[in-house]
Amino acid sequence: MSTIPFDVPAQFLAGLNTGDIIRFGTILKDAHTGQILGHVQESGIAQSALSLVTSGAASPLSLVPEAINAGAGIYTAVQVGQLKAMMETLQSLQIATLGVSLVGVGVSVAGFLYMRKRFNSLDGRIDELIDAVNFGFETQQKAMLRRHMSRTKGLVQRAEQAKSLSDPRSEYAEVAAGLADQAAYFEGEISFMISAKDKANLDVFWQLAQVLMLCNSVRIDCRIRTNELRHAQNVSESIALEYQNLFESITPVSFDGTSPEKGLAMVKVLRDATDAAASKPYLIDYLRTRRFDGQDYIEALDREKQSPLLILREK
Repeated sequence: MSTIPFDVPAQFLAGLNTGDIIRFGTILKDAHTGQILGHVQESGIAQSALSLVTSGAASPLSLVPEAINAGAGIYTAVQVGQLKAMMETLQSLQIATLGVSLVGVGVSVAGFLYMRKRFNSLDGRIDELIDAVNFGFETQQKAMLRRHMSRTKGLVQRAEQAKSLSDPRSEYAEVAAGLADQAAYFEGEISFMISAKDKANLDVFWQLAQVLMLCNSVRIDCRIRTNELRHAQNVSESIALEYQNLFESITPVSFDGTSPEKGLAMVKVLRDATDAAASKPYLIDYLRTRRFDGQDYIEALDREKQSPLLILREK
């Protein structure tokens, strides 16, 4: 197909407000028939908006308001306006928290440059927390974590630089394979934290969860860029199941020294991230069965410079 059927979210807001359209993860569905109407996706301008967010902050709900409150003294009025527009659209789409937008609500991760910046912020934040918080990490475990963080950083950089190759597909495939290994490590660390006898430290948990989600977002993005859509769909289905198994037992009181409000905010973010992961295979299946080229699809999103979020409309 030569034309990708994108719509702006405004086309669906009336139906969401009346209840005729409901959202699950990144899917918009007809409330009466259950038919999928569209998929929420980031566009190229989302990278600029999300880059204003301090992704290493402890509270997932405070990230975007903090960036907006910084004002034009740091950012241009255009940048702040883009971020406000994205926040308002997410709220209009009835996404309860903004945390999911920080890990890629759609198939695109809003650009590898943004993801690399985000990883650098997470890298520094995790190092600070490990030194400041005693949560069971021995010296050997910390050294292992540092190695995996360094390896992940290198893989994200390779993904960003791959587009300059004459044929980047093999590089994307290698990066995706490498990130699968890194994701398995971080998933194991998170699983250990939440299954331990003592309650988990929320700040450390949140940083590790973001790294895990970053690994998986870039991993799927790379697979789509190679146009291996059936494989990308299988990978996304596996990730969705992993998130469900990993996060379903977490409650607002699962964290040590944290207020119930912060615990509840974290649970909401994890539920949104889990639902977004569960809806991603449907999007990739739509791309595959309609024979969209994966690289062309992501490039079309990258070219959008007006709306931070788009809806891939199902015909």
